Amino acid sequence: MHIRINLTINRAVQILLFYLFFVIASTGLFIPIFAIFIKDFVQGASLSTVGFALAFYAVAKSIIQVPLARYLDRNKGEKDDFIVLIIGAVIAVVYPFALLLVAKVWHLYLVEAMVGLGDAALMSAYYAIFARHVDKGSEGFEWSLFSVGTQTISLALGGAIGGIAADFFGFRSLFLFSGIINLFAVFILFLLYPYIDKGGAKSLPPVYTLPQ
Repeated sequence: MHIRINLTINRAVQILLFYLFFVIASTGLFIPIFAIFIKDFVQGASLSTVGFALAFYAVAKSIIQVPLARYLDRNKGEKDDFIVLIIGAVIAVVYPFALLLVAKVWHLYLVEAMVGLGDAALMSAYYAIFARHVDKGSEGFEWSLFSVGTQTISLALGGAIGGIAADFFGFRSLFLFSGIINLFAVFILFLLYPYIDKGGAKSLPPVYTLPQ
């Protein structure tokens, strides 16, 4: 008797996982030490500025994401989801480059509100496409890859590298590097286009088989 454990991940899910891994890792380069940047390099900033910056981001994201997700759900097909996904991804590219231009507190608030809107677009479309393409029978496994791979490991890796890089090269180089990684990640997303709105994702051969 042979027991075969097949862990298959289709192309669409692979692309989405790789994309978000790089995006979260690139943001993780500076997020853990972002408060230091605000306090030391933004004119007139204080510790309360850090909290208000987060509030501007959260409010902008919260206002837009749920209604946008409902709109995407009501429209059949995934072309609109893909367009919204790309819009959000482009804003994610702009974000670290925009931080290079931040000099005053109101600049920071404007940038954080902008990225909140971008993340609302990105994640509402991302969740919709990811959920539709998850392989039947592997839902827990693939959502766990999403959670661990793109939300935990990537953030830890980005944070560890970012802290060291900031010591050696400074914040501005860190933002530049983050923006370049984000730009690279957008091109990964375009590989997704052949797999959207196809009535089912194509599966790959098993990535791991355990004979017994």
